[in-house]
Amino acid sequence: MNRFVTVGAALLLSACAHHVHPSIGEEPPVAVAVATADEQSWVALYRASGTVRGRNTFVVAAKTTGYVRAVRVRSGDVVKAGQSLIDLEANDVRATVARAHAALDQTNEAKAEAESALVAARAAAKIAKTSYDRAGALLRDKAIPDQQFDEAEAHWQGASAQEKMAEARVRSVGSRIAEAQAGVGEASAQLGYSAIVAPFAGRVLERNVDPGALATPGMALLVIVDDGALRVEAPVEESRAADVKVGDDVDVAIDALGRPIVGKVGELVASVDVAARSFLVKVDLPGDVGVVRPGTFARVGFHVGARPALVVPTTALSTFGALDRVFVVDGAHAHLRMVTRGESQGPFTEILSGLSASEKVVAAPGADLRDGVAVEVRP
Repeated sequence: MNRFVTVGAALLLSACAHHVHPSIGEEPPVAVAVATADEQSWVALYRASGTVRGRNTFVVAAKTTGYVRAVRVRSGDVVKAGQSLIDLEANDVRATVARAHAALDQTNEAKAEAESALVAARAAAKIAKTSYDRAGALLRDKAIPDQQFDEAEAHWQGASAQEKMAEARVRSVGSRIAEAQAGVGEASAQLGYSAIVAPFAGRVLERNVDPGALATPGMALLVIVDDGALRVEAPVEESRAADVKVGDDVDVAIDALGRPIVGKVGELVASVDVAARSFLVKVDLPGDVGVVRPGTFARVGFHVGARPALVVPTTALSTFGALDRVFVVDGAHAHLRMVTRGESQGPFTEILSGLSASEKVVAAPGADLRDGVAVEVRP
């Protein structure tokens, strides 16, 4: 029995000998690219949280009283400049417009009558003047009595007065026409207020009214924001007032975009919020930022100076649980090392501890890279 066990054990050991895994040193080296941990002048950032807003935000308010007949948009809809948004009932205003047009027609007719009367008065005055001149010549020749000349003179003076009255009537009617035209314009403007249109292209941010509601002058009906011109509004501590200036570049991170962008300080609100001890900074975003809805959360980083920092490519870092790590190349092997990362800027990340300047790290470690594995550095 013992002899069979001994033979079996020998065979088992012989079989295992053929399946022993080679040591790490016997594995072929892994080709890697390396980067040098380098001390650079690192931009010092003051970070704050902000909210995306539209540069142009317009509150659509009623300018006349009327019941809402139709609301043609919903919150979130994209609108074009001049697009119809809301219709108000305006039957009384339409009646006012009709009356204004009727008054204008009447004054136009009165003008025609006055102009005709002026033509007749001028003709009568001309005839009377001719008769007066003829009577004067005859009087000088003693051909007519003084009474006949006096009658001709009186007739001419009366005709001249009638001409002046006709001219005054034409001027008066002209003033009435201007007044009637102003009435038509005012009534038409009031009627125009019943058809509410978009002042510019943008997106409906809020809808505050439904059909059937009574709109009154000044009542906010919609809020429209210009999607094409966005900014981030962020509160900044008052102690940082000297560090932030109009025109400064600002790092902006918006989760919805998935990539960092650079904005510019467009406006500094002069007043300070007494409760928060901060002032508002408005950062203009580039026009090609993409689709970002107003109200979206954003993180901003203001450039407030420079400091030395040890940095590596962000791709050199990998994460295991809550730990950050890099592979340091020492000779022909890569060794795993835990590090403490700082902030990232562009393609680089600051290393706070765990790494020294001039050390080589694997620029982009693959999944097959393990601690102590042999590596072959390639460009």
